[in-house]
Amino acid sequence: MDGETKMYVWLLIGLVSLLIWVLYEKGKQGNEEQVKTDKKLDELNIDAESYFIESNNMKIGIDINKRIVFQAGIETGTTIFTDGTYHSKVQLIDLNNVIDVQIIEDNQVTNKVSNSSMIGRSLVGGALTGGVGAIIGGSTAKSNSTNVVKEISLRFKMNDMENPYYDISVFSNSKGIDRGSEFFKNKYKEILNLFGRIELVLENEETD
Repeated sequence: MDGETKMYVWLLIGLVSLLIWVLYEKGKQGNEEQVKTDKKLDELNIDAESYFIESNNMKIGIDINKRIVFQAGIETGTTIFTDGTYHSKVQLIDLNNVIDVQIIEDNQVTNKVSNSSMIGRSLVGGALTGGVGAIIGGSTAKSNSTNVVKEISLRFKMNDMENPYYDISVFSNSKGIDRGSEFFKNKYKEILNLFGRIELVLENEETD
């Protein structure tokens, strides 16, 4: 092996070692941020274990007793002010302040549940249709013209002038997943189970 070849070999070894170190440090930092997330949930006394689904390093679930939907986990910064490291994220949605919740599949509504109690308190006048927990299908459901699904999210319409909507991604795949696959069927079942629990909480009005 001549000198030039040795140099390239050592350079390759150095680059691989650097990559391994970077991945190790990022994984370590991610674990530290996840610990922060778990600690914050504990401090808020949120039941994050009874029912949840996972998507992109995020745990999305519901604390039925507190009537709270949570999104908690770690995310990677994507702005010019971040360096690609992980950051802890905890988002809580008080279902007492939710007007309705929709399942959005590739930007189209497939299911919707409304909180008629909240609608009655937040809106005056106009004809309102659908009751508490009314699942809207048929006319609002998209026609499944494609067999590939790229993203599914839950959209919460809030009784909040500053932040009227909040979206939580519960499934995403940039290439898309065949809706007929077992993986997609299982994931969609999880999403519907979470949606169903949200519906049941909205059906039971807030008690003091």
